[in-house]
Amino acid sequence: MLINGELWQVLRVDPDSPALIDKKGIRRIGTASGITKVISISSDVMPPLLDKVLLHEIAHAIMWQFRLPDELDEYLAQVIEHHAVEATVIANQSLGRPICVKGFCS
Repeated sequence: MLINGELWQVLRVDPDSPALIDKKGIRRIGTASGITKVISISSDVMPPLLDKVLLHEIAHAIMWQFRLPDELDEYLAQVIEHHAVEATVIANQSLGRPICVKGFCS
């Protein structure tokens, strides 16, 4: 996928993969590396948590180019993760498009 004009990959990785260790040395269920342009998500993560983790890591990938302080980057990724679906529904309603949530469209 293209993020900020750069090609990124999303990989499902073994839960013990070193790719899931963040820059502070903490094991996570998902990480985004601006250096390798890879979002890694533990293969143990299943929907609906998978959707939230992927949105969260995409948010980190989008913000990577800004080199934000860690605390701000994490806060903004959480805001995006929690409100991305809501924002999409509102945008589709505003444009008169079908509204799809969890596979159901109206």
